[in-house]
This record gives sequence, structure tokens and C-alpha cells, in this order.
Amino acid sequence: MALNKGGGVTNMSERKLVGTVTVDSGEIAIVDPSLILMMEDFLKVPTGIGNGNFPVYFEKDDAKGGCGKSRIIIELDGIDES
Repeated sequence: MALNKGGGVTNMSERKLVGTVTVDSGEIAIVDPSLILMMEDFLKVPTGIGNGNFPVYFEKDDAKGGCGKSRIIIELDGIDES
């Protein structure tokens, strides 16, 4: 547990790098793999910063065994390729 800025208690979560996504169009599409060939029901999100290679993290919320507020995070700062 950790204190958040408001003084309340926040549960710690586990964050793991699961891969990267390369963007050449300035947009990222999020789609269920079973629908990828049909390209129906997908979410298209502009990166706001153009193209790049962006890290993808899975953050598991340990408050409810990972089923509560787990999230997938795409960091649009990109990966340091040096």
C-alpha cells in the first residue's frame, strides 16, 4: 500500500513490459484478434505525436487479484533506441 496525493491509501500494482507497437500512420487500432480480418468493431486512437515505436505495458491491479482495475498502457513517449 502507498499514500496517494490526496492522503488516501492506494494499492500497489505490478507493471510489466509486454511488447511494443510500431506506428507508421499516426494512429493505433485496438481490435479483438478474432475480428482482425473483418476489421469491424475496433477503436482507432491518434497518437497525437505522429509515428514511432511505443512500449506496451500490462499493469495488474493486485487489489482484486488482477481483475479489478488492471490496464494495458501504451506509452506514447516511445522507446529509447540508443
